[in-house]
Amino acid sequence: MASGRVLGVIPARLGSTRFPGKVLAPVLGRPLVQLVFERLASASSVDEVLVATDSAEVERTVCSFGGRVVMVEEPCATGSDRVAAAVRDEPADVIVNLQADQPLIDPSDIDRAVAALADDIEVDLTTLAFGADDEKGYVSPDVVKVVAGAGRRALYFSRSPVPHVADTAGVRPLYLHHVGIYCFRRAALTRFASASRGDLEVRESLEQLRAIENGMTIGLVMTDTRTQSVDRPEDIAEVERLMGAG
Repeated sequence: MASGRVLGVIPARLGSTRFPGKVLAPVLGRPLVQLVFERLASASSVDEVLVATDSAEVERTVCSFGGRVVMVEEPCATGSDRVAAAVRDEPADVIVNLQADQPLIDPSDIDRAVAALADDIEVDLTTLAFGADDEKGYVSPDVVKVVAGAGRRALYFSRSPVPHVADTAGVRPLYLHHVGIYCFRRAALTRFASASRGDLEVRESLEQLRAIENGMTIGLVMTDTRTQSVDRPEDIAEVERLMGAG
């Protein structure tokens, strides 16, 4: 059972392919990374939050709003690798990796993902998803889909429309929309970071596939909250609208 200290970590780099500098982009006058930090810090199960980065600019920004930063100078293939490097000397039994593009995640959903890890000794990590019916998201490579098996175990993640539906009429939900959070047991995060990147991870550009390729079990927690991530500059306006900016 997962117990003890829960550490929340936001991996934040400036070199996003689709949206360079995304983590510092202003959303209602505040940097995106600050909004995500505040959401993670609001989760009652999380004891402390830090930002893992290799950028002095990100470090200055996080310090300006009172957040804690760990600089990770070594090259990291993925956000989870950066998180693993940042927490090597940090006391924690559970590490919550929240991607820096999730400013609208419900803190109670973070708590549910942490609780699911504690409740199921057979899973190595947990993540979130919600049922979605929009065909635009179903075919968009920006939207990561997850296929679930028995016991809400994640079987596969893809940017492609999965599972395939020959006729989408009447199929509800059309797909499961993945939310960018991973709650790791410490041993599982260490195992993940020490494993080599597999063909599926590289081809899909999805780090969670490394866990699946190496036989790790991912528990899937369903939520009714349909979150909006920030993948491209045009997503900022939608996030601001949803936050009540008009």
